[in-house]
Amino acid sequence: MEETAIRMKAYAVNFNEIRVYLSKNYYNGISSKFYLKDFEEDELLLLTGDALNSNDNPDYQEYAFHISFKMGKVYKIVDAYGLSCFLDFSRLSLCKEFDELYYYDGEDLGNTYTQQQTTFKVWAPLATDVILKIYKDDVEQLYPMKRGLKGVYNVSVEGDLELTNYVYMIRHSEDYEVSLDPYAYACASNGRCSIVVDLDKVVMPRHTILPLLHKTDAIIYETSVRDFSMSSTSGMKNKGKFLAFSELHTSTDSGNPTGLDYLSCLGITHVQLMPINDFATVDERNPTELYNWGYDPAGYNVTEGSYVTDPNDGYKRIQEAQQMIHALHSRGLRVVLDVVYNHMHDVNLNALERTVPHYYFRRNDDGSLSNGSWCGNDLNTTAMMCRKYILDMCKRWQVLYGIDGYRFDLMGIIDQETMKLVDAQGKAIDSSFIVYGEGWNMMTALSEEKRTTIQNNHQTPHIGFFNDFFRDTLRGTNQMESKGYFSGDTYKTNDAMKAICNLEMFDNISQSINYVECHDNATCYDKLQISNYDENEEVKKKRLRLMLAAVILSQGVPFIHSGQEFFRTKGGQSNTYNAGDQVNALDWNRKDMEIDTVQFVQFLIHLRKNNRCFRYDDYEVIRENVSTANIDHCMIEYKLHQDIGEYKDFIVYFNASTNTIEVDVEEGFSLLCHSEKGKIVDNKLKVDGVCLAILAR
Repeated sequence: MEETAIRMKAYAVNFNEIRVYLSKNYYNGISSKFYLKDFEEDELLLLTGDALNSNDNPDYQEYAFHISFKMGKVYKIVDAYGLSCFLDFSRLSLCKEFDELYYYDGEDLGNTYTQQQTTFKVWAPLATDVILKIYKDDVEQLYPMKRGLKGVYNVSVEGDLELTNYVYMIRHSEDYEVSLDPYAYACASNGRCSIVVDLDKVVMPRHTILPLLHKTDAIIYETSVRDFSMSSTSGMKNKGKFLAFSELHTSTDSGNPTGLDYLSCLGITHVQLMPINDFATVDERNPTELYNWGYDPAGYNVTEGSYVTDPNDGYKRIQEAQQMIHALHSRGLRVVLDVVYNHMHDVNLNALERTVPHYYFRRNDDGSLSNGSWCGNDLNTTAMMCRKYILDMCKRWQVLYGIDGYRFDLMGIIDQETMKLVDAQGKAIDSSFIVYGEGWNMMTALSEEKRTTIQNNHQTPHIGFFNDFFRDTLRGTNQMESKGYFSGDTYKTNDAMKAICNLEMFDNISQSINYVECHDNATCYDKLQISNYDENEEVKKKRLRLMLAAVILSQGVPFIHSGQEFFRTKGGQSNTYNAGDQVNALDWNRKDMEIDTVQFVQFLIHLRKNNRCFRYDDYEVIRENVSTANIDHCMIEYKLHQDIGEYKDFIVYFNASTNTIEVDVEEGFSLLCHSEKGKIVDNKLKVDGVCLAILAR
């Protein structure tokens, strides 16, 4: 509709106030009378109020009227000339009383299936009418839904509706809009409709995994479902699918393990999966035509159909994801899910906005959408039903699918109270549950002191944060030319010492997620091609090994990007979220080419797991048993002591300079690792340039 042709608009802006806007192109925006027409009672009530002097909308004259009305009824506003328009209730969701009046704490939203009947419930308190449309035996059937308490519309349909497709038709003013069910467990391809499933048929057995006693015991490995198996080098049949993770005995062209077998022998404890909920910009019927990582959510309640062998099969959308997680659990690997509860791909097209307009998305003071995500919108996580929805979905992924933790994308947009509740809910079900995320301070319409940012980490002591100080100090900033300590900027030696022990930044050490590479930005290998262009390939690889060693052996929680351990490259590209499989697919043959570095990483992980001093979980213990020193203004000496473990004492030397540095070795120490062919002679050790040395006794 052409906006300038609209002659009259009317909104309920409070629960006893209506605003009417009359175009100045229509009788100069002047009407002597206005009426409220109640369709149910067939009444016409004269409105009393005032014309307002406002410059907010110069094309319309604004009128304010105070009158009582009933939610769920259809009203029209009629002027003195007979012009009419429907009364729109959507702005009531912005009122401070809205949550108090309409918060619904029930656990029965969505569809509840039995063979005898299925009950459908949708929270739509602003709606004037909701109709359930089901598609059964190629016939459309319509069922008017009844408005109940707290604005929940419901209807029960007799008969067996298993695998029946359905949508809601929701009316807020004049027209009906079609919406998926935001609480459905399955949907058809590309979000065409929701699907009824029998939850008794998707119960999965659970593997018992030893509890995670301390968060610092975790070693996290990030990967994408699609990237993990898509390459021809993967040896996996179900390329780009959930099922690839449950394939056994897959291998590279040279016969070395890939996939699940590789993950289980690497030594990691957690696999972090990039988003697996339904996202918008991949055609689920033709998944190889378009590519996306999945940070463009279309729905939080169902799995992504392009990762399923048949996206129209409601059960496969659930069961194949369950099989993936079950397979990882069978190898003792916990699964962290990357969730994007900060924005939606399209405000207008998703089920949240269509069921309750204006409610789920944060607004600036002028009424415009907040855009801290830089994706056009931010979720309004302080709204009680939005917060409940996030908690309900988090519980679903944990209970139905078996997820063991969450990584929150752009967590700084989410309020601290919501994050605390997510963490508490997860731990109430599983004491080993972990929650961490990106704590960047995004400019969202939420006061800074309420944001879950790295600066506010003391307010959320059980939530982890990606440590950008660690990343930027050791690797360099996201600018490709920027150098960190390990790429040769030895002026950062003192800062690098701080990063390795992480003593000052957080409320507790387990909050520090230590990383130098993740899916965002260039891989470390590609970055060094620019920042260290004047060095040969072997020196660059030595620097990459130093970075890996620092991630694994530093105090905090280590985080590795898939393929980092064999120098993954994306051809120099940075944000490759839609760059395609040729760029993003994991090249498993590269693992064979860099098998020495893979084995080096396995050794470091073994060292961390078997020696508590590399994963202390208390700052006081770290201060008592761990120290760092600056050697010759370019090398770091990292000393650790423990009472129980393979050894009592360690000394780790990180030499990022090109100089060979000689150090005295205390009595009883032996050399566990030297990335060159170093040895101890006469209680002295020469630490070669760009080298790691580990001594123990």
